[in-house]
Amino acid sequence: MQKAVISMLILFAVCGLNAEEPKSVILSVDNYPPYIDGRRYDKGTLGKIVETVFSHHHRKVKFEFMSWPETQLKIEQGQGFTFMWYKSEGSALDWIYSQPIDYLETDLVFKRDKLIQFQRLDQLRKYKIGLTHGYSYGKQFDEYKQYLSIVESQSDYEGLKRLLASEIDILLVEPLVAKSLLNDWFSGEMDNVKFQHVDYLSRQPIYLVCSQKYAGCAHGISLFNQSLRQLKADNKL
Repeated sequence: MQKAVISMLILFAVCGLNAEEPKSVILSVDNYPPYIDGRRYDKGTLGKIVETVFSHHHRKVKFEFMSWPETQLKIEQGQGFTFMWYKSEGSALDWIYSQPIDYLETDLVFKRDKLIQFQRLDQLRKYKIGLTHGYSYGKQFDEYKQYLSIVESQSDYEGLKRLLASEIDILLVEPLVAKSLLNDWFSGEMDNVKFQHVDYLSRQPIYLVCSQKYAGCAHGISLFNQSLRQLKADNKL
């Protein structure tokens, strides 16, 4: 009888461990459709990937939506993770980056009624070029932009508004993001803009990041990288 009771207690303990809730991680992000979209159940195409990677090592994701500046402040205070970030000169020195989650394109976007010469990078010197603060557009462009007339915006949405208001001549933006913004906010303008891919704007890797001030940062990034590699190798992403 005593052995039976002990066996039952062990069984309950094991079941309790198996039923334990997965550990949670906080992901602070802003909306960036179609990649991050708080309106969708899966939180966007990239949101789904990141959640899948965390769940692979038994971490439950909690998305917290806020502006990108608020996100940056929260991460720099050592609170959780964020993703959809590029590596750039302005990146905080104490941030730890994951392996690349994905790579994003950048196109030139301009109004169809403008005659824009874009074949070579130096041809852009005569135009007002719209960029988004903190973004990288590839080594070639980033090194040359000091010779261009640059107008920085805090978001792609703000940059697109400036383009449509003719405050800038060309906007550098990820094409799917720009089309999503046009559909959501400027649907009547879709046929009035042109998207142009050029070789001097390279595909840029995007990362999951956290600050070394966050106690679980290095370990969390290490686990994320392991799961990311495994899922990619198994063609599950």
